[in-house]
Amino acid sequence: MNQTLEDAYAAAHADALRLAEAVRQMIEDQPAPGGDTQIGWDHVGTLRHYAARLEELLEHDEPEDDGN
Repeated sequence: MNQTLEDAYAAAHADALRLAEAVRQMIEDQPAPGGDTQIGWDHVGTLRHYAARLEELLEHDEPEDDGN
């Protein structure tokens, strides 16, 4: 299959949006603050892990400052 640049970009864009939604759902699946589920340190650790991985991703995506 001969994929065009536009096709490849559209597929990559759709993949990124799908994965971002999956991450959002993983966070939503954790107990809500103030909800009925008893929160444990394991929940804190899970959310801290998610946040750390997202921070890593965002650090690599920050535009470089070229002094302008």
